Amino acid sequence: MNTHHERGIALVLALFLMTALSVLGASLMFLSQTETYASMNYRMMSQARYAGEAGIQKAANYLFDSGQYPIPGDAAALANFDRTVSPVTLVSNGEPVVLSATAAVASNYPVAAVQTAFNATAQGTLAAGNATITYSAYATLLSMQVFESYGGTPNVVQTWELTGTGGLTGARNATVEVVALIETPKVAANTYGAFATNSGCGALTFGGNITINSYDSSALSGSTTPTMQADGGDVGTNGNLSISGSVDVQGNLYSPRTGVGTCDEGAVTALTESGSAQVSGSVVQLPTVVTYPPPVVPSPSPLADVGLSSGGDQATTCGALGLTPGAIADVSAGTAQCNVTGDTITINGNGSTLSLPTLSLSAGVDLVMVASGPVAAQYNFNSISLAGGSTIGASATSPTESVLVNVVGKNPDSSDIAVPIDFTGGTYAAVTGCGTCSDYDASILQFVYGGSGEIRMTGNSGAAATFYAPDASVTFSGTSDLYGSVLANRINTTGSGNIHYDQRLSHDFWVAGHPMVGTFTWKRY
Repeated sequence: MNTHHERGIALVLALFLMTALSVLGASLMFLSQTETYASMNYRMMSQARYAGEAGIQKAANYLFDSGQYPIPGDAAALANFDRTVSPVTLVSNGEPVVLSATAAVASNYPVAAVQTAFNATAQGTLAAGNATITYSAYATLLSMQVFESYGGTPNVVQTWELTGTGGLTGARNATVEVVALIETPKVAANTYGAFATNSGCGALTFGGNITINSYDSSALSGSTTPTMQADGGDVGTNGNLSISGSVDVQGNLYSPRTGVGTCDEGAVTALTESGSAQVSGSVVQLPTVVTYPPPVVPSPSPLADVGLSSGGDQATTCGALGLTPGAIADVSAGTAQCNVTGDTITINGNGSTLSLPTLSLSAGVDLVMVASGPVAAQYNFNSISLAGGSTIGASATSPTESVLVNVVGKNPDSSDIAVPIDFTGGTYAAVTGCGTCSDYDASILQFVYGGSGEIRMTGNSGAAATFYAPDASVTFSGTSDLYGSVLANRINTTGSGNIHYDQRLSHDFWVAGHPMVGTFTWKRY
């Protein structure tokens, strides 16, 4: 066979194959290099992003720490801010309020010391292997709300937009911007029939024959008895609810704990129940422990302890209380502070806070405190005790008026009083003089205590009131019903005294809630 025309074909094929293999090899080398660059870019971007987040975290830590950042609260400081717009602007020049640790953005916050502290806190460097990354942040004030916190003290909550920048310099640079919203919300102080702030076993203990339910006093007036609802009687605790006997919680249990069963301090369950006790609603897990701010504790009255008996002399009684005596019409009109008529003692601060000593009411004595509105009339007592059918209550002329009883819990020498509120045998609430008010309106009479002593309510008659004492222990016994709400460190209820939660409280009293981070975004330059 003649094959001379096929000479050299092997060489051609070999060259084609070598070319193909070279292209394939080059492609693989290029792909490998691309993956290396992609990994390096992702690493640099991640490092820069984490640096930007570090700036956000540093700025947030500063703004959330009241020891570093004093939120403006007095009238003079608040006057610098126009709070009617968002972002909040300076009254002096109409510019948005800014705190900055970034060179490209200038601070204009009206307090120079705050500018300096923020600038020092919200920037810095971090080591990332052999590289150094930098971070900085600036904050723009979006909103600023002033409200009266539970306890009669003004409070301010703010919302800031934080912008953090993270950078990595070297042969290749990377810059990432991170934006987040941080805020301290205003939250309702009374959303439970009973809440115990303690995180241990039996923080909230109900025994005996007790029902926890709810009603709404906002549509009631006079002595009309409210219609109870077989739901809405929610209770909560940072720890464990222990119920026994014939307890019926006609609502949900809220707790950051989980599980039903025996509680042990090493493994705290949400609910321990025995007998025919039950929670008719659900056990709802809270995302975290709930912290309620302690109320401001006033200075104790320097006056000596005062015991009030029936049939007392007006001049002597009012003098012992440090108050100006007068006719009942003068007390109502605000030209006198104290009146004694029979067994009834009426006092009126006339727009000013009254500082009163330790007060003990004996059998049959009725103490009436005149209310005011829209800001509650405040009466500070070192301590209060009732016995033998004595009463303490409020006199209001409209549903917008209220009385705030702030119990100091200290003697004139500032030593602690073990039982600053003792209502054994007495009645702790009664509304008088208001035809349009409801006797069951729990917002009219408020008891606030900032100490860690014991509150005893062991009588056989009760009415409407709210109790806010986040560090105290509360003991209910007897047949006294509470119409309203109670918040304390520990709550122990026995006997047959029910708790009826007044739903109007959920929109009447406010405290500053947990600081939180909201919207979070980032972008790469």
